[in-house]
Amino acid sequence: MFEPKALTENQINLCEQTISSNTFYMLVGDALVNSKPLSVVRMGDGERQLLHAAMQSPIHNQATIEEQSDPIGWLKRMGCYGISNSELINRLGWAADECSYFAPSISGIQLDNFNLYDLFQPRTKYVDNFFCNAWTEEMKIQLFNTAKHVLFIHRNTSAADAMQIRAKYALDVKVTYIKLESWTQSEEVIEKGSKIEAPLVLFSAGPASKYIGHRIATSGIPKVSLDIGNAADYWLLNGLKDIPNGRR
Repeated sequence: MFEPKALTENQINLCEQTISSNTFYMLVGDALVNSKPLSVVRMGDGERQLLHAAMQSPIHNQATIEEQSDPIGWLKRMGCYGISNSELINRLGWAADECSYFAPSISGIQLDNFNLYDLFQPRTKYVDNFFCNAWTEEMKIQLFNTAKHVLFIHRNTSAADAMQIRAKYALDVKVTYIKLESWTQSEEVIEKGSKIEAPLVLFSAGPASKYIGHRIATSGIPKVSLDIGNAADYWLLNGLKDIPNGRR
C-alpha cells in the first residue's frame, strides 16, 4: 500500500496529526460508556472524484466518473444519482466539517488522487480511515455489548437481517435497522434515527448522505456514530459462530 519515501513537512505533519485505529477505539469506548456524542466520517478517492466532478460539471445526473464502466449504475448504488452539483458539494462539506472526527484516506498523504486534506476545512487532528477494517471482531463485539442497542443504517436489507439475528441470539443485543439507499431519504433518516434510543450508530450512507452521522449523534440521546461505509460487511458479526456460547 505504502512505500518508504521522503515526505514533505506537510506530509509529516499529517502523519503526526493522525489518531491511530487503536487509540481512536479508546475514544469511541469512552464516549459510549459516558454517553457522549461522537461522530466520525470517512472519505476516500470516490468522494474526491465526485467532488471534483460536481465542481466542474454543470449537471450531476449523468456519468461523471470516467473510470467507472457503468457510471450511472455506480451513482445509483452510492445513493447519489440525480443530486445537483451544489447540493452534493454542500453535503460533503457538512459531513467533513460537522463531524467530531474526520477520517480522510491516509493514502492521500502520499497519493494525489486520494488527497482530501485540502478540500475541506483543516483540522488539528484526523483519524486513520482504516480503523473500521483494523478493529478486530472482538473489539466490535465489545462495542455491541456495551451499547446493548445498535442502530444500523444501510441500503442492504439482507445485511441488516444478518446483523440483527446474530446480535440478538448470540449477544442479546438489539439492532434497529433503517434503510437508506438514496440521498433523497437523508432528512427522513435523520428524523427517524434521532428518535431511536440506540447509543451506537453504524452507518453506510453513501457520499451524499454522510452528513447524517453527526446530526443523528447530536439529536435526541447522545450517540456514537461510526461511518463504516463499504466495510459494513465486516461488521455483520460473522465470527460469532466461532465464539463459545456466543459470548466472550
